[in-house]
Amino acid sequence: MRKKLQVYISSTFNDLVEERHAAVQAVLHAGHIPAGIEQFAKESPLSTLKRWISESDVYILILGGLYGLMFPDESQSYTHWEYDYAGELGKPRFAFVLTDEALRQKPYDFTQNESYEKYQAFKQSVFENIPVFHVEDERHIHRVIRGELPQYAEKLPGWFSGKDIPDVQRLQKENAELRAALERLQRGRK
Repeated sequence: MRKKLQVYISSTFNDLVEERHAAVQAVLHAGHIPAGIEQFAKESPLSTLKRWISESDVYILILGGLYGLMFPDESQSYTHWEYDYAGELGKPRFAFVLTDEALRQKPYDFTQNESYEKYQAFKQSVFENIPVFHVEDERHIHRVIRGELPQYAEKLPGWFSGKDIPDVQRLQKENAELRAALERLQRGRK
């Protein structure tokens, strides 16, 4: 049986398109299921984020030079919230942090960001709490994900395709028969 992990990929969005794409591709090439904001941008944000993070086995953060879109009350960014929420749930987490050299290749000056202090505090928290990989480019992200996911797959429950589970058709038939019997019993009591 081949176990698949659902891997939640978190980052700011517009500035890290290539890095997110590399992470998604690496997860797919490793035979796992990527999850992230691309899949549900039109749904209600917090309830959807909570559901997808809760259902994921692993959380990956890609941290560039921006703090990200803030909550309406400006208490924190959505990316920071996702990171904290995954931690509250006890999800295994690791992060990619772009080096200053990689950030200098971006079309913005990350040191002039209006949320730079919040970004620095968030970045420090990441460094103190989870494994961090410094990256220069997308190829490095791909290599690390392909190397890291197998160790998580050994430890975590993950997902299995129904076709890979022995006797699934027999169990489905038995379940249908038991439901029908239960329904007959309930009708007989009325």
